[in-house]
Amino acid sequence: MPPTSPAQADTPLPVAPPAGLPQLLTLFRPLARTGFLPPTAPLLRLPGPFQPLLDAIPALAPAYQGNGVRAALLDLDAALGDRRDDARQLGTAQQEALLSATAILMHLYRWNAVPVAPVRFSERPDFPPHLHALFRDLSAAHHLPACGTMHTLKYLNWRSDALTPGEPYHAGQVQAGQVRIAHNWHASPAGDERDLAGQLDLWIQTFVLAEARGQAVLTASAQALTAVQHHDRPALEAALADLHAAISAMTRQINALMRFRVVRSDLWRVFIQPTFGWGLPPEDGGAPLDGASGLQLGGTQVADLALGVPFDSNLGQALRHSRRSLTPPQRALLHAWEPHRQVIRNAARDWGGSAAQDAFEASLNDLTRWRVSHRERGAVYLRGTGRRTSWRPRVPS
Repeated sequence: MPPTSPAQADTPLPVAPPAGLPQLLTLFRPLARTGFLPPTAPLLRLPGPFQPLLDAIPALAPAYQGNGVRAALLDLDAALGDRRDDARQLGTAQQEALLSATAILMHLYRWNAVPVAPVRFSERPDFPPHLHALFRDLSAAHHLPACGTMHTLKYLNWRSDALTPGEPYHAGQVQAGQVRIAHNWHASPAGDERDLAGQLDLWIQTFVLAEARGQAVLTASAQALTAVQHHDRPALEAALADLHAAISAMTRQINALMRFRVVRSDLWRVFIQPTFGWGLPPEDGGAPLDGASGLQLGGTQVADLALGVPFDSNLGQALRHSRRSLTPPQRALLHAWEPHRQVIRNAARDWGGSAAQDAFEASLNDLTRWRVSHRERGAVYLRGTGRRTSWRPRVPS
């Protein structure tokens, strides 16, 4: 047998691509432009009888921080009537805007006022019948749980100076300084130094901007899987370098708003956090629905799958559970990806070369470091220390 030359030794041996990758890669296509954000910029207005629902959200803000919103919402419900047939005639973007509006109003009714009265946590209120029926109908039509989610409360509730409502866009166009909450349910009375409206705005911005950066994580992951499919070492090296940069950008975006722009932990715990919870079982029974949760951040779930993070821990099980609050195309991608979550890791280790292996390890280390710092920061938020200064977490070296 002739000796192996250095050039031959450096050439990866042909390997059959993992079965199922071509089908998996097709599931990236619906999410290619915007990742886990909606494919068109959220609409800011609705036709006919539905615009009063959007208008009601900021109008209810003083009562939400006062004596409560339920009486006003019952009046709104009586004026609305049964509009389910009208809602079925709307276009997709209009239905999503209406779903977002009804989700917000249902959450406002659920909690009535902030700070939240202790009785609300165990109460199942008699929801306004027409609003409730409309919300349940829209949720079922979009295959989402009948409670607010990250998608309905945040990702369909923002505006950007750079985007036209209802028009397609790319996640790269969603930039800090241009994104604002579209329909704010907190008020900022003159002289009130708490600025609850500003606090809620920052909270919405945090997740919209982080998810916008998550689109690059999705793109790099798809490119890495394609490189694995074709056993292409240079393409794998480039994709993993892009993945490292994308994960760093996504986690920096979250840290920038939560660390430097200062979402105050004392205000968040009392006035902001309860708005997003639900905690009631569905009408047909079963486990209580969660409401919006950071576990529903698609960019981090994508990064976990790309890096082969195991799902047998409590966090992994919670992440799987959270997927029922994602849209059907998002759920389809994540569920189909799970059996293949080791293929990028294995390729980088087995035939990708040192550059691919280094980029993979750097990506995994960055995500791990961010998770540690995020957990510590989350503990401060949940304790509600009341500190007014930004909090810089201790990150292990």
